[in-house]
Amino acid sequence: METPDMSPFLHFDYMRFIKIAVTWLKPFFTRIACVCPAGSDEILMICPMKRRFDLKYYTLLGDMQGCDIADVLWKQGLTDAEKEAVIRFFFSRMTGKMYLNRIPADSPFAAGVPQERISFTRDVEYVAIDIPEDYPAYFKTLSPSVRQNIRTAYNRMKRDGIPFQLSVYTDNRQIPNDLWSRIVELYADRTGSINGLSRNWSRLMTRIKHDTHSLRTLSNTFTAVLCSDSQIMAFMTGFVNKKQDTVVIPRLAMNESFRFYSPGYILMNETLTYLGTQTAIRVLDMSRGDERYKKDFGGRSYFIKDFVVEKA
Repeated sequence: METPDMSPFLHFDYMRFIKIAVTWLKPFFTRIACVCPAGSDEILMICPMKRRFDLKYYTLLGDMQGCDIADVLWKQGLTDAEKEAVIRFFFSRMTGKMYLNRIPADSPFAAGVPQERISFTRDVEYVAIDIPEDYPAYFKTLSPSVRQNIRTAYNRMKRDGIPFQLSVYTDNRQIPNDLWSRIVELYADRTGSINGLSRNWSRLMTRIKHDTHSLRTLSNTFTAVLCSDSQIMAFMTGFVNKKQDTVVIPRLAMNESFRFYSPGYILMNETLTYLGTQTAIRVLDMSRGDERYKKDFGGRSYFIKDFVVEKA
């Protein structure tokens, strides 16, 4: 049921890591429940879910931090009318309370949630950047203030003699173990400081998280690292879809010791240049959040939906 343009968060190989996290990290809180409406002998839809041990509510299996899209999977070739019928059947049988989060706004599943059972809904903004083949020409379309900020970042590094290099690792270029360890530590330290966690605790929690392992081991990973000599200035890491035209970034961080040089701007500029000239990737999906830097580089908004669905 996987399609070429499907979100990498819905790929079977990625969902295996979600299953491991649910099974091993929360064994007394959740149980996996896979719902598969079928017609004759064919599965029409797969809805992987998890439930509380006391059956108080269900959520989608992918609804957890680190996974930015959750949805159902469809038998290929179904018409819109057929999907609507399957969704009606699904909700007629799933009568308990559900928290349905991270569903793309244009998903048939989101459209089919029964309105009379919805007690809460919200739209969450995500941002994606469309990558042109001629990035230098595209750069000229950015606002004058953004172009000046990027030039200032490069000029400061040049003035202070700060060397930098962008390294990109994809499925055919495995990232070195030492570099990956330093990436994980930088991310843990950055998120730990934001959330008020101790350094050791934040590093431990980051190491055991499902996305730390999937971002390291899956064959469709993408990592771009901006380094100055042996120090990481900033990085982004994510997954490429099966069509090989989109990379989605769920994890990135900047080294605070280089903040003066705006390494995030340089990482974005260098990565967009690389993708536009060296790959067939034409969308850099920055996922959840509408942070300013995403819009500075021409990002466009799209939305996912969260629902609270009450008992029937």
